[in-house]
Amino acid sequence: MYPILFQIGSLQIGMYGVMGVLATVTCILMLPRFAKREGLDPRTVTDAIVFTCFVGFLGARAAQFIVIADDILADPSQAGNLVFSAGPYLGAVITAVPFGIYWFHRQKIPLLQGLDILALVGALSMGIARWGCFFSGCCFGKPTDLPWGVTFPPLARHMHAGLPAVPVHPTQIYLSINSLIIFGLLMLLYRKKRFHGQILMLYLMLYTFARFFIEYVRGDRGRGYVIEDILSTSQFLGIIIFAVAATALFLLARQHRNTGEPDWQAAKPAATKTTRPATSHKKKKSRHRH
Repeated sequence: MYPILFQIGSLQIGMYGVMGVLATVTCILMLPRFAKREGLDPRTVTDAIVFTCFVGFLGARAAQFIVIADDILADPSQAGNLVFSAGPYLGAVITAVPFGIYWFHRQKIPLLQGLDILALVGALSMGIARWGCFFSGCCFGKPTDLPWGVTFPPLARHMHAGLPAVPVHPTQIYLSINSLIIFGLLMLLYRKKRFHGQILMLYLMLYTFARFFIEYVRGDRGRGYVIEDILSTSQFLGIIIFAVAATALFLLARQHRNTGEPDWQAAKPAATKTTRPATSHKKKKSRHRH
């Protein structure tokens, strides 16, 4: 694990930030493809979703600050966790989705279509960015005797309070694999998408369901509990999000069925017109010598 990739003078380049940039760039490259399939303007959609993801990033940081505020007041050095940790992902969700609703409306992007695209790139970005958590050492798991347990170096233990010097569950990798599997499933389902909003609701349900169980092997207590050692903050929020998404999926499916609208189909690529050089039909007169 390499929390700090390299250092130039006093400037430290952390792996968490590098993986975050890699996730962002990958999603920016994917966004135009999804926008075209939805029949939307790629530039408008890309700008809107990147802005929405940035707001979600700030929301995760705000949620993280709320959770560890007491620790920061007791030990100001713990403020570094705001830079070298992911923050509660569900804090990003409950920030990005409402903002996306507002911003897509302002940019005249069909709401549910925009949120479907946001779900796809959200799953992919988490699959990549969680490796930044692994290199940093945040979001670590409980001690384990399993052969794939990971022991983090002293620098990571210094940066993240409570990280033990024994093998722990690599929960960051669990979360990454979970997100990548969800992304793969969503891509398969996207080909058979029936109505707008379907992909978003399925993403929220799949993610919160898997995250609920992964939480039981998480070891970073700073993420907070609703019921001590029984129900974490992420699990509590996940239950609410799962219930809302399941209800919305049911209502959207019923509305689609009752209205008799045809199933959604991807927009066909615009045909490119090829211009051929004009040919003259006039016959040239040949001169005959008599």
